[in-house]
Amino acid sequence: MIQLRRLGDVILTAGLLNDLREAYAQSEIDFLTGAASEPLLRQHPLVSEVIEYDKRRPVRMIREIRSHHYDWVIDVQSSPRTAMLTRASGATVRAGWDIGFWSWVYTHKLPRSGGKTVYVLRERQRFLELLNVPIGVPATHLEITGTERLRAEELLAAAGVPPAALRVGMVLSVTEAVRRWPVENFAELAGLLAQEGVVPVILQNPGDQALAARLRSLCPSAMIVETAELRTLLAVIAACNVLVSGDTGPAHMATALGVPRVTIYGPTNPIAWNPGLPTTIILRDPAASNMRTRDWAAAGEHAGITGVSAESVLTSVRTLLQRTNAAQP
Repeated sequence: MIQLRRLGDVILTAGLLNDLREAYAQSEIDFLTGAASEPLLRQHPLVSEVIEYDKRRPVRMIREIRSHHYDWVIDVQSSPRTAMLTRASGATVRAGWDIGFWSWVYTHKLPRSGGKTVYVLRERQRFLELLNVPIGVPATHLEITGTERLRAEELLAAAGVPPAALRVGMVLSVTEAVRRWPVENFAELAGLLAQEGVVPVILQNPGDQALAARLRSLCPSAMIVETAELRTLLAVIAACNVLVSGDTGPAHMATALGVPRVTIYGPTNPIAWNPGLPTTIILRDPAASNMRTRDWAAAGEHAGITGVSAESVLTSVRTLLQRTNAAQP
């Protein structure tokens, strides 16, 4: 299976492993992905081997892929680069999206659906239907170790988070500024949570230092945990009761780890990225629904997301905490 980039896409593509393993319990399933996303799958119980793609050594990569003598290759990314890797694999069955010229490399071509927008993982399950693999309910899964869980608790304790406290994790950054909920809103939410006895935990990813410092200056009760490594980020998310973020990879990590999440959307279509679970609440700025992707760069920072208030996010967090308590025996 091939998905080289974008953390959320890798997580959603890995959701196909559930159906493949159910249909072919004795099969070996490898996953080819990039260096940035390789840690996501490092402990995945359904992956036989994670192959890290090195674009600096294309010949070496082709040799390694051919050495496995694959029967099937499912190229979910379907870019010119991955199409050539698929062709070079020598696999009998080569499935990919119908992408025009490069589609000649695939034995099974999947046209993009032009109908109603559906959850991305459900859309990708069409690959399996094309190959006559029975599909189940779309679901994602990631695994962390006991050692990683203990390390996360140590980091939280070092940041001043009590071990028995309710924790709401917050991820401040997203790829495009137009999709970033303002740090002032995060600070307001953190203050409201602290008033209710819930600990706001800021997950400081690489590049978030200025945002985290600004939030801490506005809300001293917020606890900051550095999550420089991807496996550390996963473990800290797993230690939270709820995750609040924009439309970004950690939101999909939370779902795959079974952590309830509130995801704040701007101009992107939330339907495609919403698993539709009771542990997921989607909030969107109504004014952003008509924004086009090509207009984002000119829209200005936060232009597509300011209409979501801290109070509405707080209400959603309360709802998820109540649902979690009700589900516990």
